[in-house]
Amino acid sequence: MSQSFEEVKSELSSDEKILWEQRKLFNKLKYLKKAGFILIFFVGISIIFLFLCFMILKDNFDFPMILQILIFMLILPLGFFFAEFINNWKISKKLNIRIRDLKNYEEFTILTNKRWIQKSLFYLKLDSSKYDSDSILIQKNLATVNLHDIEVIYTAKSFKGEIFYINFFISWDKWSEESVLHAILEKTDYLILMETLQKLFSITKEEQGTITHEDRALYVKKKIY
Repeated sequence: MSQSFEEVKSELSSDEKILWEQRKLFNKLKYLKKAGFILIFFVGISIIFLFLCFMILKDNFDFPMILQILIFMLILPLGFFFAEFINNWKISKKLNIRIRDLKNYEEFTILTNKRWIQKSLFYLKLDSSKYDSDSILIQKNLATVNLHDIEVIYTAKSFKGEIFYINFFISWDKWSEESVLHAILEKTDYLILMETLQKLFSITKEEQGTITHEDRALYVKKKIY
């Protein structure tokens, strides 16, 4: 069973303090719902098309040809619907929950004085065995990293400057490594989190414009907290 925000908080050790947290609910089934509406729409159009063909052609009604046209009209919306259904079904099986529980799926991040704890469906796509170490542990949809093992904090903002990105790296290779620990924040939350991180880490080196024009790579070392 997928752990909830409150369950993870209750399991923190006695000497572990929460310094920053973020929690949100989203509807993972919204794309399945949209696919269903599209499918119903095309089924309706197909029925109308079939009726009109029958009324117009009557004695010359070529059922096999009309059937091929209907299949062609429905194959894409059907494929989209079933692909989305199967994707959600697989997620529900991995997490041992019902598909309808994905309607209000909870994702969260907790920053303590010792760890960064993050719950996201993103982690289900990863090979957790690659990250099973003393530094970072991924269990289904939950990732945990020891702050002492973080080497680089990479920050960037969107082109419009409304959204900010924070990525944490155990080892830094800007050209080949993808961060699996990250936060996407609005400016106010970004400033709050960065202020908290500066209390936790000493910055040993800073690089600007490493990948994009307005990004920063902060080489850090965990302070004794």
